[in-house]
Amino acid sequence: MMIDANKAAHRAAMSRALPPDLFPGMMAISAEAVIAVDDEQRIIFFNQGAERIFGYEAAELDGQYLEVLLPARYAASHRGHVHGFGAAHGQPRLMGERQEISGRRKNGEEFAAEASIVRLQVEGHEVYTAVLRDISARVRAEERLRDAVQARSDMLGIVSHDLRNPANAVKMLARSIMEGEEGDTLSPHVRERIQVIQQAAEQMDALIEDLLDVTRIDTGRLLVSTRPTDGHLLVVRCTESLRVLAEDAGVELRSEVPDRMPMLLVDADRTMQLFSNTIGNAIKFTPRGGCITVKAVTMDTHVEVCVTDTGPGIAAEQLPRIFDRFYQGSIQSRLGSRHGAGLGLPISKGIAEAQGGAITIESVEGTGTTVRFTLCLAPPR
Repeated sequence: MMIDANKAAHRAAMSRALPPDLFPGMMAISAEAVIAVDDEQRIIFFNQGAERIFGYEAAELDGQYLEVLLPARYAASHRGHVHGFGAAHGQPRLMGERQEISGRRKNGEEFAAEASIVRLQVEGHEVYTAVLRDISARVRAEERLRDAVQARSDMLGIVSHDLRNPANAVKMLARSIMEGEEGDTLSPHVRERIQVIQQAAEQMDALIEDLLDVTRIDTGRLLVSTRPTDGHLLVVRCTESLRVLAEDAGVELRSEVPDRMPMLLVDADRTMQLFSNTIGNAIKFTPRGGCITVKAVTMDTHVEVCVTDTGPGIAAEQLPRIFDRFYQGSIQSRLGSRHGAGLGLPISKGIAEAQGGAITIESVEGTGTTVRFTLCLAPPR
């Protein structure tokens, strides 16, 4: 009993000897738990924030070992961790160096927390002061978000797989009818309907691939296989592949590409998709009689491609969201109010960045829009 009384007197003396300017700082952050323990890890200070978080009154814990606030599985090792911190850290551990831990409330409930710790010397004895924050709500929100993202990815994968098979079947059957022996005997009216069926199936397949690409970009699994590629040939080929689409829309497609361009380090198929998305988008929004210009300019480390249209432009308040998935502005395309799923530009951004480039968009409402993206130069042999 005498030993316990001496220890109690020792703790009381240490508590009184704490620097007077320490308490105002503690109270200033009383929304968080501030706990001080002596060199035996017995609690000598327990602020109001700690009372709210742990559910104890300060008087209940005076002189209690710190382990009472920890889950049982961590209590045994925690004492050694604190002593190890004291031996290794002569300076306070900053708030930015917080480590996630688990706490235990009075009712036995465990919760996620993050804490920082500082060691002080008081009358030749060590005092450890911890500032702890309850992050259980944040952790639950993060877990729900991860679960939602995973559920969405799983759903997209299942839907894409299950939709792709019938879409491919429709495409193959329509093609076999058009190209088979019976194709020559079809009336123009029936033949036109089969062509519409085939086009609809191809559009469905393209949308499925867009959904898969968005999922790959979100999870960092968009694969690109870059290799040295003739820059001039690639840009010309990508642009010319869309000329028929522009002509059908009554839009002039100009190409201002130099005859000589350096080698590019790109994935040719993905770059074709990048051109198709950006130029195809411009075609949809440019009225008949308008013009789209594709320029390529060689810089020090990359080629900058500019796709400029004479469409209605984009309102300034819409520009910050233009690369958001599924976002569609208020401007109507030539084809009506619905103009795709809003995935073309987000996918273009993912492709450009996956190849080491970047993409930006500039627009003046009523004048037109310019999309700029960069393609990296191949290193010299």
